[in-house]
Parts: sequence; C-alpha cells; structure tokens
Amino acid sequence: ILMLHEPDEVDALANSGAYDVIFYGHTHEIDVRRGDTLVINPGEACGWTTGRETVGILDLNAMDVEIVAL
Repeated sequence: ILMLHEPDEVDALANSGAYDVIFYGHTHEIDVRRGDTLVINPGEACGWTTGRETVGILDLNAMDVEIVAL
C-alpha cells in the first residue's frame, strides 16, 4: 500500500506493478480505478472545494473501496 499526496506519479506507480493499492490526494476529486493496482483518491472530508464531504473505506480482503458521503 502506497500513500502519497501529489498525483503526478500515480499512473507510473500504478503501472509499475509494485503496489496493490495507491491512495493519493491533492485534487480533492474522487478517483477510483480498479486494475492490477487499485488507485484511490477518496475526495475530501471537509467539502470546501467540491461541496462533497467524502471518505474512502478500503476492504483489504476484497481489495475494493467504498466511497462514503459524510
């Protein structure tokens, strides 16, 4: 599992095959991509930028994420 803030390297890191899950932030926009690597940006908990207050809940057994509105 890799967690980082900036999205600049997310695609390259996901394509590297080195990680099962990548969490990132910065954009405050929800992004969930399912492939060999699960890529997750849960959005933003405060809702200041997008008007949506969200978090992500990762299920490691199922290797899936649920985006939940707060």
